[in-house]
Amino acid sequence: MQVLLVNQYYPPDVSATAYLLGELSEDLARRHDVCVVAGRPSYNPESGAYHPSGVRIERTWSTRFRRAGMAARLANYSTFFLSSLVRAMRVSRPQVVVAMTDPPVIGLVGLLAARRYRCPFVYVCEDIFPDVGVALGRMDNPMAVWLWRKLNRLLRRRAARVVAIGRDMQEKLLAEGVPAAKVALIPNWANHQQADDCSRGRARRSMGWERKFVVMHAGNVGLAQNLEVLVEAADLLRGEAKLQFVVLGDGAVRKGLERDAERRQLRNVLFIPYRPKERAQELIATADLHTITLAPGLWGCAVPSKVYGIMALGLPFVAAVDLRSEVARIIEETGAGLRVDPGDATALAEAIRQFADGTRDARLAGTRGRTEFELKYERGIATEKYRRLLEAIAG
Repeated sequence: MQVLLVNQYYPPDVSATAYLLGELSEDLARRHDVCVVAGRPSYNPESGAYHPSGVRIERTWSTRFRRAGMAARLANYSTFFLSSLVRAMRVSRPQVVVAMTDPPVIGLVGLLAARRYRCPFVYVCEDIFPDVGVALGRMDNPMAVWLWRKLNRLLRRRAARVVAIGRDMQEKLLAEGVPAAKVALIPNWANHQQADDCSRGRARRSMGWERKFVVMHAGNVGLAQNLEVLVEAADLLRGEAKLQFVVLGDGAVRKGLERDAERRQLRNVLFIPYRPKERAQELIATADLHTITLAPGLWGCAVPSKVYGIMALGLPFVAAVDLRSEVARIIEETGAGLRVDPGDATALAEAIRQFADGTRDARLAGTRGRTEFELKYERGIATEKYRRLLEAIAG
């Protein structure tokens, strides 16, 4: 089977969608001929050591402005959209075309390529736009929102399958008129990981965290993560001497968060810039408790894939997320962590305190998360679902 995959970011880019697509393409390539149309490496590529094997990669040109401003992002998205469309029309004839949502409009390239080659189109919804932008207050032009939703309806109607990465997203798609037979639920995944006690202890000593209870956010530091609530929780817990809050990663709001923490004179908050994945994984494994935060109103729009990496390590987490979100359901079903309402710093601080003082059993929560990960969210389980789906559609 000939498979064409389209997404702007691909290894050695180090964004979440880049890694996911890299691993998916690599696993599919063990049985099929896989071609990926992607942009030039631009997302911290110098830090990426992962290069998928067995995959044919067609790199296209686009601008590579810093992603902090909306105008810069639009320029990057627009130039990649045009160049990827041209390139996708010139590859060897595929039997199925798969497009993700990074950038959000790239599904249209996948649809047009599928029409060009008269083959099925599969639309993988990593995020639901423009709903994310609306919820974050970054998209308030009624005409733009209307046009975007009209494009969504077109892509979903023409797709042979629409993949949702969470049950909340599946419900949202069904509520918006996508037929149930067309929606496939395939969660994202993580690789097996082991938090080695020796290396964990060595890393904690190197950071001066031997006597600390480390509470960590690791990943993108962007608008959707709503990390202001974590800084506020750290302020509420400033009297707890053993607590060390760590924000590991970069993003559009990191500098603003640092200024806020400095203004509050928070000595219990440490910001660590982006590290290469291997070094970042060492630090992630040192945490006693992880946090997952999303802005209110993102139910059904996004699922933070880092939850699966946390579960793979057997570590507990506190999630400030909407009640019916995928992460909230995982917590309710497994006891792998605690959920609080998004934006509620007081509740977040109390949940952190319960794990730190032993009221909640952190080890038990981590073990439950690890067990659930091995049953449902390991890489091979998810990519096998994609393989079967694409083979069935290509027929």
